[in-house]
Amino acid sequence: MENLKKFLIIVNRTKDPDLATAKEVESTIRETGCLVTGILQGDDLYEEGRVPDDLLLRSDAAIVLGGDGTIIHASHVMRHHPIPMIGVNLGTVGFLSDVPRNEIRGMVRRLTWGDYYLEDRMLLEGIVHREGREEKYIALNDAVFARKSLLRLIAVEIYLNGRLFDTTEADGIIISSPTGSTGYNLSAGGPIVSPSAEVLILTPISPYSLSRRSVVFGSEDAITLKLVAKRENSENKAVVSFDGYDNIDLDVDDYVEVRASRKHASLIRMTEKSMYEILRQKIGG
Repeated sequence: MENLKKFLIIVNRTKDPDLATAKEVESTIRETGCLVTGILQGDDLYEEGRVPDDLLLRSDAAIVLGGDGTIIHASHVMRHHPIPMIGVNLGTVGFLSDVPRNEIRGMVRRLTWGDYYLEDRMLLEGIVHREGREEKYIALNDAVFARKSLLRLIAVEIYLNGRLFDTTEADGIIISSPTGSTGYNLSAGGPIVSPSAEVLILTPISPYSLSRRSVVFGSEDAITLKLVAKRENSENKAVVSFDGYDNIDLDVDDYVEVRASRKHASLIRMTEKSMYEILRQKIGG
């Protein structure tokens, strides 16, 4: 692999409040004769919700300090010019950010030597249609189409490649990438999918039916979710969320198209450990 020399550090201040870990990473990088292009530690340092392109263009990779949520957030704010990411796990589960804090020095040296592996992860592209406008979004984990009211189900028409596939009443619908299959999708009863797969996973959230199940579609498919009126006296409101960061309110007849993006996220790994081995270690019995 390419020897990495210029690093952007993205840190979760909740997990590293005194920046002790960020400073350790920075000093280790400088000891190797390499460059720290910047340390980002909050949304206030981003421009219009994203890392400035010129900073990304000056960086070979991003070292992300936090947990899986921090990796997802980093992917979100670097979506316009993604660079490879590696996560140092300061959280709990760590499917994506799997480097322990006590291995930082070895990790940095191996990155500068080119001793690492790259994993490409499929991204989701969402197009929200509302008020006569189209708004585009990217997600690493999932797009969640959910009720806005705390007490009422929503009715959703599901279209596959433009044709009606199903109509369901539920708390919502999750469309997950393979990376997101171990997140909200798993909690809602959806399947675990290999992160190297190129598929879309549709999982209902608490559907009002005994027969509703998750369905896996190909990466060439396009899924459309449309909010429809359930009852005249109901509050027919919904919200769609992309990776939990972009949250858009929806009214009846608004709809969302989700498909595989042409872009991919690139994760740096220190070992070629199987995701299933990680699953067994993290949440196995």
